Amino acid sequence: MASPPLSAVRQPFEELGREATRVLLSVAEGRPPASPRIELATELVLRASTSAPRTHL
Repeated sequence: MASPPLSAVRQPFEELGREATRVLLSVAEGRPPASPRIELATELVLRASTSAPRTHL
């Protein structure tokens, strides 16, 4: 939709939903989350808005 196509970070929404549900059910049962932070793998999607770094002369 943008010109040039913009680079982006692809996020695993299905896995994000599963983890959120797991934490929510745990808290609803009175147990604290196992960890205050959960990191999921992401993917950088390079498109036309990305170019090689400029060289400084």
